Amino acid sequence: MRLAVRVGMAAALLAAPSGPAGPSGPAEPAGPAGPAAPTPSPAPASAPSTPKPAPAPATKPALAPALKPTPKPALARLPGPARVSAVKVTATPTPAPTPTPAAADATPTPTPVVSASSSAAATATATLTTRTDHTVSLPPFGGRNTIPPWLKKVPSLRVLPLWPRQASHVRIFVHCPPKSNHALIGSTAFNLKGSRRIYREVGLGLSDRGLGHRAASISYYALPGFHEACLKCVKVTMNQQTRIRRIRVLGQDSTPLYVRRFSIWQFFD
Repeated sequence: MRLAVRVGMAAALLAAPSGPAGPSGPAEPAGPAGPAAPTPSPAPASAPSTPKPAPAPATKPALAPALKPTPKPALARLPGPARVSAVKVTATPTPAPTPTPAAADATPTPTPVVSASSSAAATATATLTTRTDHTVSLPPFGGRNTIPPWLKKVPSLRVLPLWPRQASHVRIFVHCPPKSNHALIGSTAFNLKGSRRIYREVGLGLSDRGLGHRAASISYYALPGFHEACLKCVKVTMNQQTRIRRIRVLGQDSTPLYVRRFSIWQFFD
């Protein structure tokens, strides 16, 4: 009987909620039975969770309608008359110029005339003479008549025209290094009438800067066709006592030359 009471009390303790429960009746004295098995303490029951209310959807305040710019008509897409009518042209009156009374003794502005040599040195001063006989000195031309440093020692030969005819003349322009004092230009087109020499040379004196020019004749008996004009820049020194000359070549150059047949029409315009 006691065993059944103990089993019922244990079952009641397990089924009862947490917390110390007071005895319902007088406690009975414990019998000589062995130690009772420990009863596991029930886990504390958590408080029932209340469902949270769902958040209400956020409502944005109604924005004022944005003002849109009024579209302008594209002139390129409009037809011709509409395009002209869409553009407003405002004519601005231009004030008429006020006439200025001309002075009775006013003299016209003289036109300056510059007189300077083309072979003048870079340091030379040009002279300007006006129509009123006033002389004005101008500064040097600067780099117009100055030979660049990298071309001062380069020999150059130019013959004009490049296609001369028989019984005509050519102009020869020469540039030699400044140390040379003479130039020799030779060609088979310079041979003379009745001469046995097919190749003929002409001499040319040079300035302090190594420049020189002259004319040479093309004989009527010069062979038509291609020729070559050769240039030799030399420095000639002579011993005054022994009269012995020493010739030193400082540069050479050549240019092609074409001789055309004689035509009587070359003497007429």
